[in-house]
Amino acid sequence: MQRAFIGGIIIALLLAYFGIFAMLRRSSFFGDAIAHSSLTGVALGILFGVNPLLLSLLYAVLVAFILPVLRKKSDLHTDSLLGIILPVSMAIGVILLSVTPGYQPELMSFLFGSILGISWEYIIFTGVTAIVLFFVARVYHKKLLNIAFDAEYSQLLGIRVGMIDMIYHVALAISIVIGIQLVGIVLVNALLIIPAATSRLFAGSLKSMFVLAPIFSTISVIIGLTGSYLFNVPSGPMIAVVSGLIFLTALIWKNL
Repeated sequence: MQRAFIGGIIIALLLAYFGIFAMLRRSSFFGDAIAHSSLTGVALGILFGVNPLLLSLLYAVLVAFILPVLRKKSDLHTDSLLGIILPVSMAIGVILLSVTPGYQPELMSFLFGSILGISWEYIIFTGVTAIVLFFVARVYHKKLLNIAFDAEYSQLLGIRVGMIDMIYHVALAISIVIGIQLVGIVLVNALLIIPAATSRLFAGSLKSMFVLAPIFSTISVIIGLTGSYLFNVPSGPMIAVVSGLIFLTALIWKNL
């Protein structure tokens, strides 16, 4: 349980930080698409006996890399491209899993999370990865905000929008795949978006959003994991439900 709390809080902080950028960019669908697309990586891992999270991470990063290229070549919006990549990737994953015998128990842990079985090695990997991602994000923090609000004006200011966009999407994809261990493919977008949306209800400035979102995210993980242990229910769905209840309570409180 101690490992679950430590790993969960690290992942919650990471997803809350990048969730703010996803919300500001109005690209919440990106997280959902990357998470569901990573099912192909999970399926390939199970099929060939390789670590499924490693292959899902590589697949998610590949999607993040090719997305800007496809957008430039096709002239389609990002959401349209993700609407193509998501079902195709999921379909490939389902087909691969359907020809793999005895896959169901492992598949369920990836769909809905298995934070209670997290190892110290995975916590160290998650912690080191989070530090690297936070460092990269802090280096480009101001430019990421400029692009989130107005990409064309940022281009005029001399900001290399294409390169920073690529860095952002890869960092976000890695964060999402790491988060799959906590709440699973189906629910990881809840922890990415809901704390950021809750913080926006109260935040008077962008700076306060970056303070409040990690707080809401961490509270969701602590209460969700505790509830999961006490009531013997899956941790991923419990964390997502708690996160949703915090948002609902905040919304009601704000409108009293």
